[in-house]
Parts: sequence; structure tokens; C-alpha cells
Amino acid sequence: MKLFNLTYNEVVKQFKKTSIKIIIPIILLSAIVLPLGISKINVDSNIKNAMESNLFLLEDVNNSIESLNKDKNQKAQIEKAYLQAEKEYRQLFVDYKIGFDDWKQKEAEEFRYIAYNLVAIELVLNGYRQDVVLESLQGVNPDEVIKYYEMTLENKKEVEIKFIAEKEKLKDIIINNDYMGHTALEIERKEKYIEGNKKIIYEYEKLKAKNPNDEEGKEKLEELKKENNLAIKEIYALEQDLQVLRFRYDKKVDYDKNNWKNNSIKSIEKNLEEFRRTMQTEKEFSSMANQQRIEITYDEYVKNYETQNDKCIEEIKELWYGLENEIPPLNSIRDARSVIDGTYEFYVIFAVIIAIIIGGGIVANEFSKGTIRLLLIRPVSRWKVLLSKLLSVLIISFGIVILGTTILVISSGYVYGFETLKTPLLETINGTITKIDYIQYMIPKLMISVSSLIFITSLVFMISTVARNTALAVAISMVLYLGAAPLTQVLINMKQVWLLKTLIPYINGSFFKIMPFFTEQLSKEYGIQMQYTIGAKQLLLASILMIIVTFVTFTKKDIKN
Repeated sequence: MKLFNLTYNEVVKQFKKTSIKIIIPIILLSAIVLPLGISKINVDSNIKNAMESNLFLLEDVNNSIESLNKDKNQKAQIEKAYLQAEKEYRQLFVDYKIGFDDWKQKEAEEFRYIAYNLVAIELVLNGYRQDVVLESLQGVNPDEVIKYYEMTLENKKEVEIKFIAEKEKLKDIIINNDYMGHTALEIERKEKYIEGNKKIIYEYEKLKAKNPNDEEGKEKLEELKKENNLAIKEIYALEQDLQVLRFRYDKKVDYDKNNWKNNSIKSIEKNLEEFRRTMQTEKEFSSMANQQRIEITYDEYVKNYETQNDKCIEEIKELWYGLENEIPPLNSIRDARSVIDGTYEFYVIFAVIIAIIIGGGIVANEFSKGTIRLLLIRPVSRWKVLLSKLLSVLIISFGIVILGTTILVISSGYVYGFETLKTPLLETINGTITKIDYIQYMIPKLMISVSSLIFITSLVFMISTVARNTALAVAISMVLYLGAAPLTQVLINMKQVWLLKTLIPYINGSFFKIMPFFTEQLSKEYGIQMQYTIGAKQLLLASILMIIVTFVTFTKKDIKN
């Protein structure tokens, strides 16, 4: 009972401070405002930058054309013809608002390729000399242009008509926002690539059957063997891509970034690309590790590579399951789940900062003001006095996390619909895809995240008690917490990957969860995943040691104030 009263009094004392009265309500208010603010943000946040870039590039082409207007020689006129084609291409980006990651960009690139080929055949038809045309050629196969000069006029006209028709078809797809037409063309392209690779395999098998004995034949066979092996891999990859494209076409899935099915398909494509990374040989890895000074063994690299591939396979299977069963994956759509998942870590960070502010002075101030004696003359054990102060810091900081997250769940549900919280998550457990309730999924993640809160609270409390200096306790704890993430990034960029086996990266694990670019880079470059569960265990173990040191020091040391 005495411990309860002491803890209650400490909590009340902290809430009497003006700074705490102001900061905590602001933090909790943010949990109400944040989902509403996120709902107002455009999903395609880069569109403005893309439009500015498109306008600049178009203006640059116009200036180049203008500078050639007075130059009448053949080379200048050829360059001007290509620039006119480039202008048409750039105009499409401006007129139809083609962004950086837009399906229309692919058709615009194809439009440019056809437009350049059309310029080449028109130059031939207009009587420009072969040597001049070849010298000024842009984006066109020279061998094809040479063939144009050998054609009859009628055949040249047919080539021109074909390019004009293809160019108009591509332009119509862009103008009409015909995403189905784009998907159909992508399927055609993949099928052509497959046919091309099958021809390579056929040529290899044909020559292999002949079993050439001469040196030239053997060299050709060896060369075709390498091409054959690559073609087999390429066909396998292309067939996977075709499966994705055909699903998109059959289900009429558009490319809207607000469409969760489109985002799931994009994620499948990304994982397939990641899965296709070729594992380095020991010699290749050794050379790369020496050059980049990577501090991991080849066995570790292989293990990380296999783990990453297994993760890719699991995620692909989960995404397909979601698509086939109408279950949107987390973060594939802006809903209550994704907003909560992307923001609840802020309340862990806020709680840590509050814990540092309160914990830094909760014991040290008692010493500096001389009130510590008044506390210790009470008929209460020293450890209870100290424990009450530690518990008060933890109650306030955990209260921020719990209240902030609870308000965030309610406000997100209100803004995006509470029914979206009922959408289950998919996880692979023992090789089986299992549906998990979102709250059931989030609570363990939150518990892992608060390990950093416990660690920092233990640290600031220890310094405040042992050093009896508020400024020192706050400064060290704040620098360590806010500096852990940048320090990790710097050292990992210096190839010191051993750091990931320590607790340092996990001191502010919330930062890496909110800003996942670093962990994505880590996975891509080294095949390494951050082990948050192991990091949490290390932080908790360190916290226990610091608390033991704090209590032993406080109970054994004489109080001279």
C-alpha cells in the first residue's frame, strides 16, 4: 500500500508541472489530428515534381529547335527532325501529366522509339545521303537504316505507314488512358521475348544434335550453350511476369495507386525481381567484400541470401492469396490499418522523450534541492522510494503509448471506416498462410517497440540516481536515443555490419520502422534483415542490469545532502 501511495504521489507531482500539462495533451491531440491530416495527402506526392521536370525538359527541346531554325545544312536539319520527334514525346508527358512511376511512361518511351524510327525512314524517303543519315542517327539500329536504302520505294512507303500506325496507336492509348491496351501490349511484348528465347534454345539443340567436331563448330556450340542457359532462365522469369500481367488483364486491374490490387501486383513484381538476384560465388563475394570492406563471412552471406529468398517466396504467396480472396495486404491501401501501422511508432518516440525529461530530474532534483532526506526519514524502505519514482516514469510514458495508440485506432477508424480494421492480415506460419486480426498482429509489434522505452527509462533513471545530475542524465540519454539511428546508418554505410548484432540499432528501432528506406537498402545490398525481437531482448537485459546497478547504488550509498 505504501508503494502504491508513493507512486501515486509521484505521478500527481509530475502532472502538476506546467510543461507536462502542455506537452502530453498536445501529443494525445496529435493522435486525433494525424489520421485526418494523412487523408488529405495525395498518394502520388511526386506528381508536382514530375510536372515541373517535364515542363523544363520540353522547354529545353524547344530552345534546341529554335537554335537550329537558321541552320540549313543537312546535319542540322536531321538533328532538327529528331528534336521534333523528341518534342512530341515530351509534349505527351506535359499534356497527359505522366509522372515518374506511371504506366503511360512505358508507352511514351515506345512512342519515342517509333517516332525516331519514323524520322529515319522519312530521311531516307526525302533523299538524304546514307553516310549523313548514319552519322547523325539517334536511337535507331544502323543495320535497319542500311536496309531501308536497299528497299524499293514501295517497300519504304510500307515501312513509313507501319511506323505512323504504331505511333498513333501508342498515342491513342496514352490520350485515352487505355490501361487495358497497355497491359495487352505488355503481354504481347513478353510473349515476343519468350519466342525469341525459344529460338535461341532451338538453335542450340539443333547444333548440339549435329555434334560438330571442328574447332569453329565447338566454339559456336559453347557460345550457344551459354545463351541457351540464359534463355531458359529468361523464359522462366518471363512466364512469371506473364502470369502477373494476365491476372491484371483478366481482372481489369488498373494502375491507380489508390487501388490495392494494383499495389499488390506491384509488390509481387518487386519481390520477383528481388528473388531473381543471382547468388554470388565465394570468389565473387570475397572480391566484393574486400573492395567494400564488408565485415561478414561468405557463410553468413549465403544464409542471409537464402533467408531473404524464403521471405520473398512467402510474401509472393501471401500477395497472391490476398488477390484471389479479396484480402488487401497491409500498406497496399490507405485505410485505418495502414495509417495506424505507419504512425503508432511516433507515440513510442514521444513517450521516450517524455521519459527522458521526467526521469532525468526525478531523483537528481531531490538531491539538488536537498529534499531527498525528507523522503528517506519516512518509515519506508529506500528501495520502495526509488521504485515508486521509477514506476511513476514508466506509468506516464507507457500511458502516452497506450492512450496515444488507442486514440489513434479510434480516430483512424472514424476517418477511414472501422470496418477496415476488421480486414485480416495474412502471415505464413509453419508454411501455411494464416489470417490474423490486425489488433492481434499489432500488439506484439508494439511490445517489441516499447523495449527501447524501457531501456532509455532505465538509462536516464540510472544516471539521474548515480550521477545526481539532471543535465547529464537528459543529455546522455537524448544523444544516445536520437543518435543511435544516424550512427547505425553511418557505420553500416562504412560496411560495419557487425553493428547489427549489437543493441545499438534497436535503441531507436522506431525510427527505422517509420523510415524503412535504410532497412530496405540493407536487405537489398547485404541480404540482411534487422532482428527486432533479438534487439528487444538485448535492450531488456541491459535495462535489468542498469536497474540493478541503480538500486544497489542508491540503497548502499550514504546520503550526505
